Amino acid sequence: MPPVSRRILTLFCVTLLALVPFRAGLAQQGQRLSLIRDAEIENSIRTMVTPIWRVAGLDPSAVEIMIVQDGTLNAFVAGGQRIFINTGLLMRTERPNQLIGVLAHETGHISGGHLARAQEEMERLSTLQILEALLGAGAMAGSSIGGGGMGRPAPADSGGGIGAPGSLLAFLKYTQTQESSADQAAMTFLERTHQSVKGTIEFLRVLQREERMLIGRRDPYLTTHPLTPERIDAFEQAAARSPYTNTPDTPQFLDMHHRMVAKLLGFISPSSALQRFSEADRSVPARYARAIALYRTGALGSGLLTIDGLLKEQPNDPYFHELRGQMLYENGRANEAVPSYRRAVQLLPAVGIIKVDFARALLETNKPENDREAVRNLEMAAQTESGSFDLWRLMASGYSRLNNPGMTSLARAEMAIIRGQRAEAQAHAAAAERQLQAGTPAWQRAQDIKAYINSRPRKK
Repeated sequence: MPPVSRRILTLFCVTLLALVPFRAGLAQQGQRLSLIRDAEIENSIRTMVTPIWRVAGLDPSAVEIMIVQDGTLNAFVAGGQRIFINTGLLMRTERPNQLIGVLAHETGHISGGHLARAQEEMERLSTLQILEALLGAGAMAGSSIGGGGMGRPAPADSGGGIGAPGSLLAFLKYTQTQESSADQAAMTFLERTHQSVKGTIEFLRVLQREERMLIGRRDPYLTTHPLTPERIDAFEQAAARSPYTNTPDTPQFLDMHHRMVAKLLGFISPSSALQRFSEADRSVPARYARAIALYRTGALGSGLLTIDGLLKEQPNDPYFHELRGQMLYENGRANEAVPSYRRAVQLLPAVGIIKVDFARALLETNKPENDREAVRNLEMAAQTESGSFDLWRLMASGYSRLNNPGMTSLARAEMAIIRGQRAEAQAHAAAAERQLQAGTPAWQRAQDIKAYINSRPRKK
């Protein structure tokens, strides 16, 4: 196992919420990029696109998705198999087939190795460094280009790589030949998974309208993905010969997409959600959006009544339990939040993000028995969320309360690595090595951190 795996790097940590931007990736030139983590949205996207990844010959578990809160239409690939998706793109898609078509195209870029000339350099960059460079490039170009990824980058002080924002943007620009190649791959992937290309045509026409309306600037997606009439023509020809052109979206995917869009709107624009989804609309997505929007606008009681109504109908929906826990926790009611989070974890035992939230609520109760349960959940969550600064911060707090100085030091070393603080990481790792029993996995991890830091060149 490499010394640093599945890292998500940040400049500083903001309280982790289930959907609210959980980290400020950076602030630059008056702009701010907020990365979003949400178990339901990530799992929904992964479920919809996994068939595409499989026919493309990719390992679905190796493809990494993260979402950035940015209203512009954008999705791109950077740093290996990291797919970056803006909330603006997710919310502008009207049905799942449109989103699947966009991500089939991005998969085409991955399978085609279109960033091969930058691959080695890009894979050395942290997600934060990619975001920082793209934000700088977007500001220089007059438009904001955002993205977030959950990847396997090196620490923030990795050195080397692509330093200039403009040069990174240049690496992400595709030639018309590469765009055509990715389109052809997307058509093949959709055909082999018995899905329609109509959604892709619909999305490209949205981009075409955007391009005609924009004066003096280009949409971020168009900056990196040049749009030509020939591309739309190629998809229309594929639609004319495909037996799957009129294949409808599956009920499962439609439900996932409706809930995803409703959830994003409820969190990102609560007032718009309350206007769009009236009380008379009794659909699940509408009530879901209203429950979120109500608590986000301070009407906690009404929000709880709404989510409790959904839970009465669907008592085994883990995301409803998760949301209820979040509502209560954020309003200073950690003790009441614990049962909701515990039920969500029971229903989704493999999802680390929810375990982190559960652990936070447990620690907030200040009960020794809950401290032990919190640490157990964080240890399990670390298997998939080891790049989370918040996980290690909570881990350090939990181990400290359990009077375990060795593991406290190790958790602090992990935090320092994520922040790119070499000297601090080295000091905490050395302390952990002294305090932990020799030969244990934790002791070996402390040694690995020290060796990794010593092996990396320092910035001049």
